[in-house]
Amino acid sequence: METTSTPKYQKVVEYIKNQIRSGRYRVGELLPGQRVLAENLSVSRPSVKRAIDVLEKEGLVDCNPSIGSIIKKSVTEKLLVGYLVADLQDPFHLELIRELDILLHEYHGALIALQGTDDSRLYKTGITHVVKHHALYSRNKQDRVPTVYIGNLVGKVNMVVSDIKSGMQSIYRHLRELGHTRIAYASPFPESRDVQLVHLLNTAAAEKKTIPERYRFFVDPVDHSTSEQTVVKILRSAKPPTALICYNDWVAIAVIHAARVLGLEIPGQLSITGYDDLYVSNLLQVPLTTVRFSREETARKILDILMRGDENSALTEVVETKLIVRESTQLLK
Repeated sequence: METTSTPKYQKVVEYIKNQIRSGRYRVGELLPGQRVLAENLSVSRPSVKRAIDVLEKEGLVDCNPSIGSIIKKSVTEKLLVGYLVADLQDPFHLELIRELDILLHEYHGALIALQGTDDSRLYKTGITHVVKHHALYSRNKQDRVPTVYIGNLVGKVNMVVSDIKSGMQSIYRHLRELGHTRIAYASPFPESRDVQLVHLLNTAAAEKKTIPERYRFFVDPVDHSTSEQTVVKILRSAKPPTALICYNDWVAIAVIHAARVLGLEIPGQLSITGYDDLYVSNLLQVPLTTVRFSREETARKILDILMRGDENSALTEVVETKLIVRESTQLLK
């Protein structure tokens, strides 16, 4: 674990560099006054003065006592963002990586995507910022560069999340409006780590309903045997669920494939929903009802946090969700 924190003046240096790099502060323009910077960044004026002295020595600003600090040239160092996820087969991450890569070109930066759980290889590449999936968060390990996590976490970390509560409420209420009362749930995560399940259970409880244990399934979208086992359990159940809410579209697609192989009709015998609205979800043989949130907006919010330049912040940005109804759900007959 890192035992020392970044000096406050250095945080100011990185903040100003990020603003220049992003184009918010332009060559030839005056920097905000030292008092304004100190107030905005919650640091002392001596810290701001020392930061500007550093920038002047680096040739980035020109200080004139009667005018102020003028931006002299652009930041030429490379903005290199690392993206770490346990499985790069997940199409959601591939879509988000694409959007981040497009946006980074606006900052004259680049993206390195890495599959795995060990971030040490990323640091060796010289990355300046990191994006990680929430499943890779560890309370016992401090991130060495500004980092944003994708998904809900408890702790002093930066994160960008979709409005999960609203998304799960919209899915559940949609199925209830279609007449479904035996509603199941499938996830690739243990229940203790599944924020979506918490919101789903709370939504059901508001209607004095629940998701029984026998209707909670584990589905690993990479391991087809798990989706097949889930379909078999549904087919053999004395009172099978009539609807299945999946943690994400990837899980839903795996279940739909297994259902087709094993003869479970969707949506005839089982209505099914996902979450993420992958590009392919509207191209399936049975287009998927799902929850949409913008990948472009997610990428912009990630970069917005990273460009603020404070690795010790704890910022949360929320992306709005919208229910997209397609043919994989229907009225209960």
